[in-house]
Amino acid sequence: MKQHTVKTAKDRAWRYFSAYIRKRDPRCVTCGAETNQAGHFWHNVLDYDEENVNGQCLRCNHFMSGNLAPYSVYLLRKLGKKKFDALDIRHTKAMGGEKRSVEELLAIGDHYKQAVDKLVV
Repeated sequence: MKQHTVKTAKDRAWRYFSAYIRKRDPRCVTCGAETNQAGHFWHNVLDYDEENVNGQCLRCNHFMSGNLAPYSVYLLRKLGKKKFDALDIRHTKAMGGEKRSVEELLAIGDHYKQAVDKLVV
C-alpha cells in the first residue's frame, strides 16, 4: 500500500472533492457559464466544505478572484441568511490554522470518490 504524505493525501482529497463539486454544479454559480473549476467563497480555508466551494468557470474563479459580489448573492439565496452567517463563523474559526491529518484527508478523498459516482444531476 502506498504511503501518503499530507500533500499527496490533500491532493487526492481535492481531486475527488472538486470533481464532485463540478458534477454537482454544471453551471458557474456566478455567471452561468459551463463549470470547469471548484471555486471557494472563502479562499484558503474550508477546502472541503460543500457550502463554501461551488462550481465556477475559469474566468470567474481565477481571473475575477472568485467574482465574490455575485457569489455572495448566490450563497445568500441558496443558503439563507442564517446558514450564510454560519459559514462566515466557520471561516473565522478556520482562520486559526486547523490542520487535517493524512488519515482525515484520505477519508475525505474516499468519501468524495464514492459520492461523485453516485451523484445524479
